[in-house]
Amino acid sequence: MRHEVFINTSDGRRSFVVDDAFCQSLKDYSQANIGVMSLFIAGWLSLLADSPLPSGTRPHQTYVRFLDRIRTDGLKSTVLRMISLAHALVSTTTIVGPESSIGDWIDGFKDTPVFFEYNRYYKTGDIESLKYLYTFLNFGKKLEYVDSTFNETAFRGWLDVESRLGDLVLREEDTSVLRTILATLLPRYVVDDFRPKFGPGSVRERGVHGRIGKIKTLRFDPVIDRFLLHGHAGMYGYGEDHGLTVEKIIPDPSQWTPAKGVSSRESLLMFRPKNMKVARSVCMEPNTLMFFQQGIMGQFMELIGQSRLSKLIDIRDQSKNRALSQFGSFSNEIDTLDLSSASDSLSLALVKAVFPPSWLIPMLASRSSSVRLPDGRSISVHKFAPMGSALCFPTQCIIFASVVVYAMCLYVYESRDIHTAFSDWLTPTVIHEVLCLMQDTPGYSNRSFQPCSVYGDDICLDGRLTDIVKSILVRLGFVVNEEKSFVGNQAFRESCGGYYLNGHDITPLYFTVKGVKRLLSSTHVASQVHLINESYARSYRHLYRFLRDSIMTWECGGRLKSKATTSNSIPYVSTPDVFGIVARAPRNSHLESRVSVPYQRDEVRSWTIVYTSITDPGDLLGSVDKYEYVRWWTRRTRGGIEDPYGSALRFDTGNPGLRWRWIPTE
Repeated sequence: MRHEVFINTSDGRRSFVVDDAFCQSLKDYSQANIGVMSLFIAGWLSLLADSPLPSGTRPHQTYVRFLDRIRTDGLKSTVLRMISLAHALVSTTTIVGPESSIGDWIDGFKDTPVFFEYNRYYKTGDIESLKYLYTFLNFGKKLEYVDSTFNETAFRGWLDVESRLGDLVLREEDTSVLRTILATLLPRYVVDDFRPKFGPGSVRERGVHGRIGKIKTLRFDPVIDRFLLHGHAGMYGYGEDHGLTVEKIIPDPSQWTPAKGVSSRESLLMFRPKNMKVARSVCMEPNTLMFFQQGIMGQFMELIGQSRLSKLIDIRDQSKNRALSQFGSFSNEIDTLDLSSASDSLSLALVKAVFPPSWLIPMLASRSSSVRLPDGRSISVHKFAPMGSALCFPTQCIIFASVVVYAMCLYVYESRDIHTAFSDWLTPTVIHEVLCLMQDTPGYSNRSFQPCSVYGDDICLDGRLTDIVKSILVRLGFVVNEEKSFVGNQAFRESCGGYYLNGHDITPLYFTVKGVKRLLSSTHVASQVHLINESYARSYRHLYRFLRDSIMTWECGGRLKSKATTSNSIPYVSTPDVFGIVARAPRNSHLESRVSVPYQRDEVRSWTIVYTSITDPGDLLGSVDKYEYVRWWTRRTRGGIEDPYGSALRFDTGNPGLRWRWIPTE
């Protein structure tokens, strides 16, 4: 694999080559990473040429020294060092009145290729220099880098959290308050209009992929059958009254019998790349449990939206967190908290102690009770629902939002001259009154609290509540990540992928190309095209051109391999709303063209990303029809029935792939 980068330097136009030989010379070379390493390094070098400083002013030797440093120190060490500098750059900036103080000089920048940009920012506070610096330093933070030690470290951390939860003793004064808050704010869970479905990810069973495979391997579960179907969440005999019959819920009812097999209730612990430091632990849930978890999650989301907790939670939208982060970065009034291993730290004991019974029954009925570890052991876990369960995210949101409400009530109680005990004072009426003290939008007001928002473990809250919330979280078994939490007079805030410094959006561009192999895949094409278009939007011309040109030389694997060409078969488009590479004046002369007589339009033949569809289902048609019927039945509305059948209906299996398609020209 060979990538050549052309750059205008102060010494003239030069070319730099990053190939297999260069990658093999790195201190931390590994065959598993060679594809992504060469593409990333060449892209990083291109980004170095996109400095806001005058074009062509950087000497040729700066690029040479940067490549030599990567070769000597290794890619991983170099990337981590840059990430550390990025954190130091923003975390030391403070708010002083209406202005911000950049902080002390950071000597570490002297030995980087962006020293002049840092010097300019330090002296002038130029925000464009800061945005570029923050992107360049963080460019490799989400690199898909394989390191066997990451999994070992993540496994030890997972076991440490499990041990910590085993020793956790919850305080009754905390759980009773949270129980009162959730009983007050959450509506009763009733299993009406239940819509179980298959999730997009992998499941516990080996070799099961896509909707068809999941339909065929859905198995009977006695706990779900007892408590959700026939029992209607514990109210025995009422299941049919709410449409909870096997015929209307299960895609293939003939499979829902112990004689055909019983579902496992054991998840499988796996690890996936997260960043250049650690791997992420994920538990692959049994197919049957995930099917029902998805339906319960959908109802949870609807109930949260109907409740007063919707003032703090919007599971479908992260923009509120980002807006509050931006406001906090210049006002000092809103802090952002981040938690370490939040999903793994949510204990079963806490969930049982605080959730209303009507919510607990479906949560526990669809929960995997044990986990198969990488070393072969199977253990019962103290965690409620680790990452991988569909209920993990909404449960986190509810718990953390209730903690923020708890903190509000404590703050009001301690700031007023109240002579009764807190537990006696805290009534449903008081909880609603305290919530009314929170503003709907950030700003300066006489009302007590700035708006607060929770999205997973990203928590935005009024700065006066920060210390109270942190102390409650610690008592509940969570660990606050102080390094990624930004409070007080720090001028930096971060939440839900938005990064802000003194009101300026400095969200970096990451190298997020996935699945880099010797042949193109749908994952690779989609992620690289996205990065190309992001580079275009941010005016990183050299990075845009390199990534655009490099994808032309790749061959495509799978069904397209026989038709692979040396020219780019991806269309150029004028907007990123459709698949293709954004260009100022898109021309597709590199693609085969024709005039479509039926549609009376010009078309070009290009690669597109589609989901694998069943054109000749054969024996699978019965299973698919039953599943589609279930989905049709659950989509009934008061105004009529939404008919999913028709000439355009496709039976998608959920597996994306590259396909040749004739598409209309713009």
